[in-house]
Formats: sequence, structure tokens, C-alpha cells
Amino acid sequence: MIMGLVQRSVLHSTLIGAVFAASTAVMAGEEPMMCAVNETNACTKGEKCTRGAASDINMPLLMKISPGEKEILSLAEDGTRRVSKIKNSATDVDNRFVVYQGVEQGGAWSVVVDTKNGAMTVSIAAGDTDAYVLYGACSRSILKP
Repeated sequence: MIMGLVQRSVLHSTLIGAVFAASTAVMAGEEPMMCAVNETNACTKGEKCTRGAASDINMPLLMKISPGEKEILSLAEDGTRRVSKIKNSATDVDNRFVVYQGVEQGGAWSVVVDTKNGAMTVSIAAGDTDAYVLYGACSRSILKP
């Protein structure tokens, strides 16, 4: 099960990057933010989900979300850089959460960032059998001199 899931995740890893942990809150806006993943859940239809690290399922460890450029640059453990285009972005009524969404290679992804504490959740629907949930944190201050 895990080997098949890892092999499939290689095909889907361009869908989204992961997140850089930091304690500073994120504000909705055009400024870029750096993010990192600290936990993942990988699921295959009809099987149990597996918890682990981003590298366990070949997902990038770091990503830079650039709302102004409408893109997410991700960096994998092996140095591979990928760019995912943000197709849609929105905030909730209270501006507490900012949501970024995109579609790539037969799958869809959403990134939700809490503007008060930087907590992030990424969901990826990869084809008709695989799904991933990534947990992490984002910060804008880490990119400032």
C-alpha cells in the first residue's frame, strides 16, 4: 500500500509545495510568505490513510506563496523547484482565513492559512483515488531583512 501510494505521489507532487514553520501571524494581501509542512496524511481510496513527513510521500518541504504573482514556488528535498499557478484566492467574511486554489495534472489543491497565527492546511485531490492533507505554518516576516 505505502509503496503504491509513494509511487503515485511522485506523479502528484507538483500539485503543491509544503510549509516553513514560524510563529508570526500572516496577513491577507499581496506580500509573499514562506511556509513549511510539519505533518502529512496520505490516503488512497478504500485503504487507511498514512501519517508522516512531507518527504515520506515525495512532497516538497518548503514553499513560497506569492499572491501578487499568483504563484507558489515549491522546493523538494532533492532541490527540485516547481511553480504552481494560483487560479483563485479569497478570504472569509472576517478576514481570518485566506484561501488559495489551483488545478494541475488531473488534480486540485487548496491552501488555507490562518491570518492570526500562520497555521496552514493544504488539501490535494489527486485524480480519482488519492488525497493528501498537509499541515504546517506560514510567515511573512521570515522574508523581510
